[in-house]
Amino acid sequence: MRDSYRFARTPLWLAGHALAGVLLVIFLVAGFWQLSRHGEVRDRNAAISEREDMRPLDADRFFEAVLDAGLTEALQYRSVALPVVRFDWHEAVLIRNRSLDGLPGCHLAVPAAATSSDSVEQFGVLVVAGWLPQRGCAIVSGDETESREFVIFRLTEPAEITGRIRTSQQRGLLGPADPAEGELTTLARVDVERISRQTTLDLVPVYVEVTSAARPGGSMIELNPDCCGISPVPLPTPELDAGPHLGYALQWFSFALVAIVGYPLVLRHQARRGESEQIAEA
Repeated sequence: MRDSYRFARTPLWLAGHALAGVLLVIFLVAGFWQLSRHGEVRDRNAAISEREDMRPLDADRFFEAVLDAGLTEALQYRSVALPVVRFDWHEAVLIRNRSLDGLPGCHLAVPAAATSSDSVEQFGVLVVAGWLPQRGCAIVSGDETESREFVIFRLTEPAEITGRIRTSQQRGLLGPADPAEGELTTLARVDVERISRQTTLDLVPVYVEVTSAARPGGSMIELNPDCCGISPVPLPTPELDAGPHLGYALQWFSFALVAIVGYPLVLRHQARRGESEQIAEA
C-alpha cells in the first residue's frame, strides 16, 4: 500500500505543521487569558456590590488596615470617612486621558493630611477629588497660567470626606510608562508610590475617590470663588457590566477548534488528491 501521507514529511509541509501548531497554542492561550479576565471582572463586580453596601470605615480602622500591607486588597471599593485638616494643592497631580460621559479630561489627585479619631497623629492620604474637563486640566497643570498655585476649596477647620478606597495602580505589560525620576504634574495612572516620592506627606499605600465632603456641622464645603472657575466632578461608581472578555474567549476557542478540525481535513484532502493523481498516472 502506498504511503499517501508521504507529502506531509516534506520540508514545506513540516513548516506548515509548525505554523499550525504555533497558531493553535496562541489561540488557546488567548482564550484562557480572556477567561481569566472575565473571572477577574466577575470577582470585581461581586466585591463592589458587596462592599458598597457596608458602613463606611472610620479613620481608626482605615489607618490600622492600610498600615498592614496584607489588608490593602480587602479594602478595595470599601467606603471610608476621613477627617481632613488640609489639602496640599501645590502638590496635586493630574491623571491624564480620563473621560466622563464621552468628554475628554483628567482626574485631579491631591495629597491630603488626615487624622485619626484622637486628632493627634496625621497621615498622608492621596485623594482623587474628581474629574476635570480639558480646560480645568490645563489650568491645574499650569498650561494656561504662569503658576500652579490654586486652591479649589479652602479648609479653615477640619472637614470630613467620604469616598471609595482604591488600591494603587501599576503598569501592566502594555501601556504608557511614567518617568521614574523628577517631579511630574501628570501621570498615566494613580501610582501612589510614585506620587509619594514628590510630596511632603508620607502617603499611605491606597488612595480615596471622594464621593462627598462636608464640614463637621454637615454643610458642604464651598468652592473658593477666587480660584479658577473649575469644580471637580465626583467619579461615578464603577459600572458592573461583565465586559467583552467571555465573548472574546469564545472567539479564540472557535479559532482553535477550526485549527484542530480543519488542518487534519486539509491533510486528508491533500492525501486523497495524491492518491487520485497516482491512480491516474497508473
